This record gives sequence, structure tokens and C-alpha cells, in this order.
Amino acid sequence: MQSDQYLLGRRSLEEDRLAKQVLDLEGEARWLLDRLDIRPGARAIDLGCGPRGGVLNLLAERVGPTGSVVGLEYSESFVASTREFVARQGMTNVEVLQGDARATGLARNSFDVAHMRLVLVNIPAPEQVVAEMVALVRPGGRIASHEADYEPHICDPPSQAWDRLLDVYKAYSAAHGIDLFVGRRTHRMFREAGVVDIEVRPVIHAYPPGHNRRSIFWDFIQNTRDRMVGEGFIGEDELATLSDDLKRHLDDPRTLVVSHMHLQVWGRKPDDRQSAGL
Repeated sequence: MQSDQYLLGRRSLEEDRLAKQVLDLEGEARWLLDRLDIRPGARAIDLGCGPRGGVLNLLAERVGPTGSVVGLEYSESFVASTREFVARQGMTNVEVLQGDARATGLARNSFDVAHMRLVLVNIPAPEQVVAEMVALVRPGGRIASHEADYEPHICDPPSQAWDRLLDVYKAYSAAHGIDLFVGRRTHRMFREAGVVDIEVRPVIHAYPPGHNRRSIFWDFIQNTRDRMVGEGFIGEDELATLSDDLKRHLDDPRTLVVSHMHLQVWGRKPDDRQSAGL
């Protein structure tokens, strides 16, 4: 198994954020899964399911009691919390495995559907994850992702704290091999991995006061602050001052906060006749 290179770390803050994210993105997840023609009895996998189940419950609903769902997660602690969640929910058709999404070790061509959400934007070598996901799906099976692109993530009025911290965060991410703008090229990675019938849906929001995701950039900074300071990307005193300034700005109800661009991409693995060019 490769080393854990998840950009945002595994602190309790990140686990809590991901738990809220499951609820915040449920409507968009349902919309995407409804495009995939998931039928009772199907076998599905969610790569990078996280600590609170990701979309496992939504997949379990669709495959029904005669189908099966696998949730794959790298972190031992996240696997444990997801297994607890699955047990509490009584999802007897769901299994949670520990593994690396870039090299799962699972049988090739063994799933009808493969899904991932906000995985590629947080790890290096995203092409490896896409290739693995396509390899896991049977010919004719469906592949889907929900990924982020940082370009439109802004606040207004402008904030010097936001701008400075974003520059630091970009530098830190790039140094760790992370592409914060991977969402825009997910469709291309799918195509290069052999996926056909690709469709793309962009999703963007303005986060009102009180919304869980209004402070998402500030949350990211808190999750990575120790490593950014430790690796010399910013001084501790400057980071503390900028974090306080940014929090005040985001808490002001007059501040507009626009989300990342989320790109939902889905398609199909060619069947055997298409692969043979027939």
C-alpha cells in the first residue's frame, strides 16, 4: 500500500467536515447517481468513501438487497467510522474495505458502477485513480465522478487575507503534487482511460450566512496549518493573523462567498464489441 498523501490530513476537524459534506452534497449525489441507470442486483463501488459513508447509502438504495456495494477508503480510522455508520444504518449489502484507490487489488471487470467524489483534487497522480476505476468496471459498466476546480472560488468584497492564504495553499498543494484545478480535466482523463459517452455537468453555488460550506476555505487552512508552517510556506504568527482576519470576513453576512466549480462527469466503459472496433 502506498503512503497516505491525502492533502487535508486525517484530523478530527477533517472528519467532522466530511461528515457535514455528506449531507450538504446529497442532493447533487442523488442527481448524478440517477444518471447511471443503477439497477437492483447491481454491484457498485465508491472509491474514497471517507469517514461517514460517502454515497454508500445512496448506492445501497439503488442496488437493493440483491445487489452489493463496496466502500473503499485508505485511512484505518475512516474505515472504522464508516463501518460503524454502515452497521448503525443496517446496510447489510455494503462492505467497507481499506485500500488505495490507485491500486485496489480488487478483481478487474467486477463492478457494474464505480463512483468517486472529491478524491482527485486531494491526492497526487489522479490519472492512476481514474485508470483503476475503469479497470474495476465490467465492459458496458458506468463510471462517475464529482470533482472540484478552485478557479471560481472567491469572496466579495475582496480580502487580502483570502488572497494571501490562497497563494500559500496553492503553493503547498503544488509542492505535494496536488492539482487544485483537476475538475476541468477530469473529462479528459476519463476519455484517455477509454471511457465513452462522456457527459459533464458543472455545479456552482453561493454560500449564504450559516451554510456549512461558507467557511470551507478557512476549514482547509486549519486542517493543513501545522504542515504549511512546518514546511516553511508561511510563518505561524502571520498565519494566525490572516486566519482571524479571514474568519471575521466570512462571518460578515454582507460578504459573498462563491463555491468551487464542481464538475460531475460520467460515462461508460466500452463493451467488448466496441473495444474490438466492431
